[in-house]
Amino acid sequence: MGVQLQRTSVSYSFGSREKCEDMFYSALLACDKSIKETIRIPEHESIIDWMVDTKGKGLLFAGVCGRGKTSILTGVIPVLFKMSYDKLLIPIQARELSNTKGLLKQWAYCIDDAGTEAVNNNYGEKRELFADIMSDAEQYFKPVFISTNLTGQMVIDRYGKRTMDRIVRLCKIVKFKGSSFRM
Repeated sequence: MGVQLQRTSVSYSFGSREKCEDMFYSALLACDKSIKETIRIPEHESIIDWMVDTKGKGLLFAGVCGRGKTSILTGVIPVLFKMSYDKLLIPIQARELSNTKGLLKQWAYCIDDAGTEAVNNNYGEKRELFADIMSDAEQYFKPVFISTNLTGQMVIDRYGKRTMDRIVRLCKIVKFKGSSFRM
């Protein structure tokens, strides 16, 4: 008889809908000094809904460039966890992933711009470190926060169906659509 691993996800709430909306927009303005006034977009509503009850899921921001995914992922989300739960969420740029040592010890993963990282080649053994991180997150039910410009099919083509399945299980997917705010 082996040891059974009991896994459970943790749900978070940052407060009422009204409080979450205030927190989100205040954090967005504080974290991104290039924003003079907030432009409310449907994607923000999905994030605010998640803030009210995370249902044990992280977030995947997918879509076009210039819609604020990185500002929210690397600024707003870490601020919310620090302010509300005193938890330090450390964002990492996907292109800076070179190995998973140290990273796998974090309570949650926050990876910006997934799909831009190089494939890890260790003496001829090629590995996708992002896929390894998603495997660890599922095994230990760690929250995952990701941004990417990849489509769902591009994620499958790069990392495989298993990784995509893990993303769907662990993350609320927020699709960013529309024109870039940078133009």
